[in-house]
Amino acid sequence: MARKSPFLYVALFFALGIFLTLSGCTMPVTIEIHPPGDEAGTCGSSMQALVTRVIDGDTIMVQYPGGREETVRILGIDTPETEDHGNWGNEYEGISDPAYLTSWGLRASEYTRSLLAGRNITLTGDCQAGERDRYGRLLAYVSRDGTDVGAMLIREGYARIYAEESFGKKASYLPLQRDAQAAGAGLWRAAEVTKTSPDGPVSIAAVQYDAPGDDRENLNGEYIALASREVVNLSGWTVADNSGTVYTFHDVVIRPGATITLHIGSGIPTGTDLYWNLSVPLLGNDSDAVTLRDPSRNVVATMQWGI
Repeated sequence: MARKSPFLYVALFFALGIFLTLSGCTMPVTIEIHPPGDEAGTCGSSMQALVTRVIDGDTIMVQYPGGREETVRILGIDTPETEDHGNWGNEYEGISDPAYLTSWGLRASEYTRSLLAGRNITLTGDCQAGERDRYGRLLAYVSRDGTDVGAMLIREGYARIYAEESFGKKASYLPLQRDAQAAGAGLWRAAEVTKTSPDGPVSIAAVQYDAPGDDRENLNGEYIALASREVVNLSGWTVADNSGTVYTFHDVVIRPGATITLHIGSGIPTGTDLYWNLSVPLLGNDSDAVTLRDPSRNVVATMQWGI
């Protein structure tokens, strides 16, 4: 029998090592994308974390007990964006006014902040949804003191069900959204807002009658936005609420495609932002109306809600 070359044994040993590594029989070096232990993103498992930052109504930053930070998208819900350009379309079942949705995106952010900022929470993964979204954010249900925060946001009208996602709680979330819509809760109260715009050139584009947070501390969160089909000098025009409080415009020009926003509080006026300089909130959160008139006192546009 011919003698085997020692190099053959070395080659066989090296090949066996590669095989065992690939087959999982060794402990390969891996890069941890999560802290060790139970993972919120892992199918059905839960993890405790501290909320270090609220980015918006449905996205938060958390810190695990080991110190690692993670961006979390609350699973199964979608709150409006906080900028108009993110709120085009009909994701909210017929509510398509970007300014209106933006106002509710800001309120949803404040609501989530009031619930979660600095709080310890539980993150729970979902087998149907997967671990992360396309932006790399961890997908997880969020609960605080045993309460499902996503369900709260839907119930109070700050969020819609993210119907584009597949997730295990969708069937239980759907009745919550239907109830919120039927009750006109939160952003769904848009159905109660009606506009009347005669054939004048200027219209009331949006009214934010319930400022995010405490109305008394956020007077400029209450505002009336005007738009126009043509160039109009608003000097002598007025806007008033149902109480008869009147604001008179001075020499300011509104142009087609532009918006002029009249804030209830104080500030330095610009070409697009004006200030009523009131010291208390003006617009009723439950019901009220605003009326725009030209210098001849003709009604040009009205918007009312809850009346």
